Amino acid sequence: SGLVLLTTIALSLSVLRLAKKNTLVQNLFCIETLARVDTICLDKTGTLTEGKLKVDDVICFDDHFNIDQIIKNMNYCLEDGNMTSIALHQYFSKEKNYQPFFVIPFSSQRKYSAVSFNEFGTVYLGASQFIFENLDSKIEKKIKTYTSQGFRVLCIGYTPIIINDNTLIKNLKCIGILILSDVIRQDAKTTLDYFKRQDVDIKIISGDDPVTVSAIARRCHLLNYEHYIDVSSLSDEQIKEAIEKYTIFGRVSPKQKQLMVNALQENNHTVAMTGDGVNDVLALKAADCSIAMASGSDAAKSASHIVLLKNNFNAMPHIVNEGRRVINNIQRAASLFLVKTTFSTMLAFLTLFLIRRYPFEPIQLTLISSLTIGIPSFFLALEPNHARVQGNFLLNVFSKAFPGALCVVLSVVFVHFLGNVLPINEAQMTTM
Repeated sequence: SGLVLLTTIALSLSVLRLAKKNTLVQNLFCIETLARVDTICLDKTGTLTEGKLKVDDVICFDDHFNIDQIIKNMNYCLEDGNMTSIALHQYFSKEKNYQPFFVIPFSSQRKYSAVSFNEFGTVYLGASQFIFENLDSKIEKKIKTYTSQGFRVLCIGYTPIIINDNTLIKNLKCIGILILSDVIRQDAKTTLDYFKRQDVDIKIISGDDPVTVSAIARRCHLLNYEHYIDVSSLSDEQIKEAIEKYTIFGRVSPKQKQLMVNALQENNHTVAMTGDGVNDVLALKAADCSIAMASGSDAAKSASHIVLLKNNFNAMPHIVNEGRRVINNIQRAASLFLVKTTFSTMLAFLTLFLIRRYPFEPIQLTLISSLTIGIPSFFLALEPNHARVQGNFLLNVFSKAFPGALCVVLSVVFVHFLGNVLPINEAQMTTM
């Protein structure tokens, strides 16, 4: 019963410690799982990056056009609430110099937006492959250079034609490009470095282009960032083979995320999964320990064991260390408890066949339990201990408890035979 009390108190104190780090523990026993995690699957958005974009550069290909003024007027007309639109508003703001005639808002199907202005023409904004049929090779090469470095490139297409429906005009002229980048978390590098030192394997699972994700991972100092693959064309069996070979997986569907977690578990890995969207829910439920961001969807948070209340990815090392501290200390304390259990069992058998009477009085056992097990175990349970948890819990505990128990039994047997040689009475022998 002391061990049950000790385990409950140790886990409860861990929950309180993690709460001070703005970490909500929704399942008490996930702390134990965290201590044994050897693989962490991260979603790029919300973990490596803040889920925000910023404009890094504006490149104009035709001096007859004022790119800044065009984007400001488009911002005035477009009311998109996506990350790209927010980044454009922060960088360019908005103004009204041209009279808008027709607006095509951004949609995930079209992959572009457009505004048609009276007496000026129509401006399209989107990825090159979605708005241009034939693009100048020099511009195309420049775009590929930026995308290979992890940047997002938006092309600005112009036509003097005024439109009045959702038509994509052919033979648009590319008058400029906008270079955007994901805002990388300040703590991402140090957190990934910590996991590298702890021999915890990192897998980046994202729905974005694997080349872009790889470039971001390189900026975060992730080991083996060059080992990336596009999962969209792989079969389930190929994914299971690729999961150990590659570090970064791009164009991953929600079902494939779950499949990857299951494949890692089949290979005897203890897997933690972080995510923030509805598309991560299947994988979060499948993982041994799931971690959600507070800014994520309600579905992701309810499916997770742990929620990072301030989206603080740098809390991950504290969470893992806390799990290790608790389990390592419970193992040490459990060894103390089992020393008494083990030597009591051994002495009971010896009393049947070798020793005249059981060597301890009940009040002496109470003293032993209090001073050599109960009080020390509480101090042991609270000590810092961040060593990686390895092996089987019961085997670890018994391997430490058995030598101590055997030492006690041999000491009792020695005193028993000493009592047969020296003139000492039963009370003195029991005390010894």
